[in-house]
Amino acid sequence: MKKEYQQHDSKDEDIVSGIKIEHNKVPKLLVAVFYVVAIWAIGYAIFMPGKLAVEPAAAPQDNKGELIFTGTCLNCHATGAAPDLKGVTDRMSEEDIKNVIKKGRNTMPAIGHLYTEKEIDKVYEYLEDYR
Repeated sequence: MKKEYQQHDSKDEDIVSGIKIEHNKVPKLLVAVFYVVAIWAIGYAIFMPGKLAVEPAAAPQDNKGELIFTGTCLNCHATGAAPDLKGVTDRMSEEDIKNVIKKGRNTMPAIGHLYTEKEIDKVYEYLEDYR
């Protein structure tokens, strides 16, 4: 089967085997997909609460210790993968607890590099009331 090729005077189209081929044009389907994705992205940015929200750095947080504790510590300590921390301040000194947070111990990784001294102090303060 021989392919028939014709070139027209127009620089924007050719005919190959009776099929008109246009050059330098984006197919309408791709344009439609682009607009659908763009509209979806804008809607996602507007209507997904908390996903793009930025918390002001200067905002004081009285419950910072609790937030760190529930977001980091309880992943292991509430599932049985690590010891329960209820009453840990009765069993260990403040210095030992902060040292374990900073440097880790046994299977607990060191997480001191993730938090400031004030944040570690807040975690300890929260542990004092954690019963």
